[in-house]
Amino acid sequence: MEKISSFFSSLWSLIYSKHEQGLFNTICLGILLGLPILVLLALFFICCHCCWSRPGKNNGPSEKNKKKKKKKGEEDLWISTQPKLLQLEKRPSLPV
Repeated sequence: MEKISSFFSSLWSLIYSKHEQGLFNTICLGILLGLPILVLLALFFICCHCCWSRPGKNNGPSEKNKKKKKKKGEEDLWISTQPKLLQLEKRPSLPV
């Protein structure tokens, strides 16, 4: 317990002596001592965000409910990976 109190008392004496030297030193010490706290808070919020918004949880409507049913005659707008046979027949052949 004595070592801990001596550490904090030496830290306080360092902060006080730097504060006595000028405003610039006080601002630099404040930034240096605040950065680890800021990083820990950022990590805490990132971890909480990741835990609360997992894709496996059913927070909202399921994907089946989100998709609209196709009407008759409505064409799918996704680009297919394989060309349709009708499109291949319409293309002119290249001269060899």
